Amino acid sequence: MTPTINPTTRRTVLGAIGSGSALALSGCLIGDDDDDGDEDVRPIDLESIPPDEYESTVNVWNWYTDWVDWHVDEFQDTYEDIDQINTQAYSGPSEWYSQLEAGNDEIDNICATNEWVVRAMNNDYLEPLPVDIMDAWDVLTPLAAEDAEEYYSMDGEIYAIPESIVMQPSLTYNEDYFDSPPDSWSILWDEEFDGMMFMEDWAEVSCRVAALYTGQDPNDPDDFEEIEEVLMQQRDFNVTYWNEFSSAMEMFINEEVVVGPLRDGRTWMARYLEDSPINYAVPEEGMMYTYDNFVIPEGAPNPRASTMWIEHGGQISSRIQLFAQMGYVPPIENLEDELTEVVSEEEASFADWLDPDELIFIEPLDEETLERYDEIWTTVVAG
Repeated sequence: MTPTINPTTRRTVLGAIGSGSALALSGCLIGDDDDDGDEDVRPIDLESIPPDEYESTVNVWNWYTDWVDWHVDEFQDTYEDIDQINTQAYSGPSEWYSQLEAGNDEIDNICATNEWVVRAMNNDYLEPLPVDIMDAWDVLTPLAAEDAEEYYSMDGEIYAIPESIVMQPSLTYNEDYFDSPPDSWSILWDEEFDGMMFMEDWAEVSCRVAALYTGQDPNDPDDFEEIEEVLMQQRDFNVTYWNEFSSAMEMFINEEVVVGPLRDGRTWMARYLEDSPINYAVPEEGMMYTYDNFVIPEGAPNPRASTMWIEHGGQISSRIQLFAQMGYVPPIENLEDELTEVVSEEEASFADWLDPDELIFIEPLDEETLERYDEIWTTVVAG
């Protein structure tokens, strides 16, 4: 899938990161009287945010495009010396990961999803973050902080700060076709909805759903053959296997499908921005969740400005705008009170799915499970 470039926003010069000149992507140093902008600084070495000196540019990859458009203006209003923000959207996490894997040294900041954070961290593609001095870290719920400390840390350093907590996936349905919310992932194996559903074309997601359906641990299944068998049984019920979020949402809005896996944010957008009778259900097998996270690539050309972007974007006032713009839930305390500052009580109630007894964290898979899920999915899709 090809990354897309955001529309122009105020005081912002945009370009495809990776094709522009390094000079344009590395800003001059604000507050540096000696103009020694080539000083090697790492985010973890910062003693305050903002630091006394920082770059005038930041290059951002983030798939929350509407929120990024909002945040660019807010960030530049706060830091008027930041005169250039290059933003680039992407559809799949492999896009930014491939850039880092190929040695791209022009990206400053990424919104990165769970397992790709772990993969990038383990391959030394990310910078540790100075969380001890960051309010963006302090506002996290205990659950989000504990998950980050367990999964996004190495040698005592934290490499990612959760930006949002996300259903991975949501069990989304059209209320007009159901007398009551479906209460189990088994609805995706109900022949009554043959030709009215889809599955996601992502091995880890669909195989984990099948694992829950068969009573297995989605993070550590013990019967791969059963997972493949039930996915083959389910295969012909689907209209398609989707791989692009906005298109999947549109299929719900257009009633091409009435039930299937999506994301909570896209479900919220269909319901409240498109006025469609789309909602999510909490399956009895549990709600799987993950995080999208702020990270800084190793060797980012503007490390100070990138850290400031996280600190500003991680403030509560910025986080709740992510929900107001796109329906994705910030992992912060006093959530309902904070959200009703920007949306109605009904819209805020959409975030009431964070029941610890029903949540299953999407743990990074070991290599064997990852390979088996990929093999199963290749077989299923090929038919």
